[in-house]
Amino acid sequence: MSVEDIPYNTTISCKIEHCSFDCLDEVAINTIFKDGRVFSHFIEKWLAEKYPLVHISGCKSYDFTHKTDSSILFDQKTFTKSGCKFYPSNMIGVGRKFNKEIFEEKANGLVYIIVSNIDFPEIKIKFVNGSDLLLIYPTGIIPLNKFSKFFD
Repeated sequence: MSVEDIPYNTTISCKIEHCSFDCLDEVAINTIFKDGRVFSHFIEKWLAEKYPLVHISGCKSYDFTHKTDSSILFDQKTFTKSGCKFYPSNMIGVGRKFNKEIFEEKANGLVYIIVSNIDFPEIKIKFVNGSDLLLIYPTGIIPLNKFSKFFD
């Protein structure tokens, strides 16, 4: 999977500007956006504006397709202060079970867009083929202590 207009295996750093919500100050907004559950709803829409992606609203198995090749599937995962879990969302959380076989099958068919919100409003973005991530992180978890190495 490779389309020349997507910067694979390259860390992109940028600053999100102009975030506001009525009377909330910048500190409050930045704190809220450091929560991956909130952040992901906004960053998915933002990514579709910045890159040649079509956002798939409400889709459970992937978040985007490529604008010119809908067979290329992308899934956005957030790298937070807890690290990054890139296995399916339906396997994350209390009472949910991790299925290695299903995880590996899904990961091999996806391009992951790993976005760090740790230093929000500064963010880091990296597009990585799932098969490449599996080789380095076979459990589907990129630990926080691998943050610098992952985004180098």
